[in-house]
Amino acid sequence: MVLLDANVLVYYLDETSDNHAQTIGLLQRLVDDDEQLVTSHHIMEEVLFVLSKLSPDADIVRAVERIAKLPSLILVEPSPSIDFALRYAALSQKLNTGVNDALILQLMLDADIAKLFSYDKKLQKQADALHIEQIS
Repeated sequence: MVLLDANVLVYYLDETSDNHAQTIGLLQRLVDDDEQLVTSHHIMEEVLFVLSKLSPDADIVRAVERIAKLPSLILVEPSPSIDFALRYAALSQKLNTGVNDALILQLMLDADIAKLFSYDKKLQKQADALHIEQIS
């Protein structure tokens, strides 16, 4: 399984982005390799927030529809227990990283997601510390 970070999905949607072509190529490689693509509602909210900030008239429904067309993409969510928040708060302190990144990393650990596709250098560094493989 490969977790797609918000920036990957934004670059996938934004054809004017410098990272668009590379993102499409890497996503195609993952699909060709039959990788299970994964994201979460939390990440989707971040994508829609960024798109709305980039363009206040962005069609966020269309954006979700385009993301939904990624082959084999599923949403993975944390357990509904407050213990999840305790685990990502502790991970945030342990790694000395932001809560958002810790939440994503804890979700990956809990769901046994071994690979990360992100352009966020700080998140990549924290993922490396947890022995999570990077897609590049």
